[in-house]
Amino acid sequence: MSGTKWEYGQIFLKSPDVFGGLPKTGLEMEKMNRAGGEGWEVVGIVPFTLPTGEVRGAFVLFKREVAG
Repeated sequence: MSGTKWEYGQIFLKSPDVFGGLPKTGLEMEKMNRAGGEGWEVVGIVPFTLPTGEVRGAFVLFKREVAG
């Protein structure tokens, strides 16, 4: 097992692209770009859906290596 330590984070995107979970434009895309610029890697996307099946958002999960 390696000694690598990871830090995890998430952002919530309202009304993401239904087929990819990623934002198309605007402030949400800026959040994704800023996270990438700070060294965060996307590790997963979890859709937030209503019982009717309507997608209302998505949680984007990130990780980055902890310096040390």
